Amino acid sequence: MTHTPSTAPTGAIDTPVDDRLRWFVGTLNRVVASTADTAGTFGLMEQWAPRGFSPPTHVHHREDSAIHLLEGEMTVRLGDAERRIVAGETAFLPRDVPHTFLVESDGAHFLEIVTPGGFEGFHIDASDPAPSATLPPPGPPDVPRLLAAIGPYGAEIVGPPMGHSN
Repeated sequence: MTHTPSTAPTGAIDTPVDDRLRWFVGTLNRVVASTADTAGTFGLMEQWAPRGFSPPTHVHHREDSAIHLLEGEMTVRLGDAERRIVAGETAFLPRDVPHTFLVESDGAHFLEIVTPGGFEGFHIDASDPAPSATLPPPGPPDVPRLLAAIGPYGAEIVGPPMGHSN
């Protein structure tokens, strides 16, 4: 199936609605391939995020990750370094290095891969089923929920999102 997703910050996103769509910390997220699907070798998530979205700075201790930007622009912070990426570019985020990113365009559509797999479970545990293929209503992240969910996945939140007292 081919579709062209919209990165508009409001309204419907052109993607099939299924039970894998989740509202995750201000984004629309879909686990495309889980550790169960890949014999543990990787996890793959597809995400849509609005302008200004930035997850809390966090560090993975078990897996490497990468973001491949399909649409939009973002600034990626890896340790103390920042790099702007645009559609078609990939940012590699090695384990044990704190990272975050900030969506600089009207919206962003990207893939996130983790290897080995497993961290995609955090995206499920810290999210809610999306009732539609839209971004969730704006609002602050549920930090206590994130903190409670992230520990079992060998990761930790170590700082604020970009643009929030950093």
